[in-house]
Amino acid sequence: MVSLLQKSFRKNVQRHNNFIVSVLSICILFSLAFQSVAVNAEVIQPKQDVSLGTGFLISSDGYLVTAWHVIKNKTQIYVGPIVGNKWKKAKIIKLDEKSDLALLKIASVERQPLEIAEWVDVPIGLEVYSIGYPIPKVLGLSRKMTQGLVNGDRTESGDAGFFQFSAETQKGNSGGPVFSPDGLVIGVIQKKLDALKIAERSKDLPENVNYAIKSASLIKFLENTGVSISVKKINLAINMRPYELFKAKSDSVFAVLAKGDPEKSLDSKTPELIE
Repeated sequence: MVSLLQKSFRKNVQRHNNFIVSVLSICILFSLAFQSVAVNAEVIQPKQDVSLGTGFLISSDGYLVTAWHVIKNKTQIYVGPIVGNKWKKAKIIKLDEKSDLALLKIASVERQPLEIAEWVDVPIGLEVYSIGYPIPKVLGLSRKMTQGLVNGDRTESGDAGFFQFSAETQKGNSGGPVFSPDGLVIGVIQKKLDALKIAERSKDLPENVNYAIKSASLIKFLENTGVSISVKKINLAINMRPYELFKAKSDSVFAVLAKGDPEKSLDSKTPELIE
């Protein structure tokens, strides 16, 4: 009787050990597979010396605006795609870290420059639209449009040069224009709230909390640069439909690719240039 119990006990122990080995094997295989996916995903990410944002044309002779942080510490800047997959090399004309604005110059292009709004006429609750190049490594290098509202001013820090808006914004949108319904630029996209970090602290997930530099700050930044820009008052009686606005204004919005090391490039390729 004791011998039978011992044999039964040994079999149960062996089954238990086999089960543990099987589970561990599955876990190891899953871990290896996950590591493989993580490595592959990391490989397709832009190198640290490359950044990609959005910019927009403000004059017919090739002046563009983007965000300062897009080209911060970069030595080579390209704007495009212009024709097909061809880009133009850009020259830095003016930088302002405080307002997070940068003025670039490329050879003139046959595109209509965007008109800038007088901020004094922008009401809270105004419908707004953004056009830019959000996370191009995931969504592709093509212009995307989003819609939202002017939510309010950002004044608690003592700086009234920014406003909050709700049009969806991602990495890559920085430096892009925020449009009013009549097609004027009322702001330049600067940043979005880090929803995950805020959620960790507040146990609440904020949605679509984004910030842009007011057009008044942009106009001030462009003073004494010699750039001829068009500034207009918003016409609240004009309310273009989103597809109409995109068709009329998107050709003047470009991707801005900036490289920090002349010996390195995005995915080992230098953009094909067009003079």
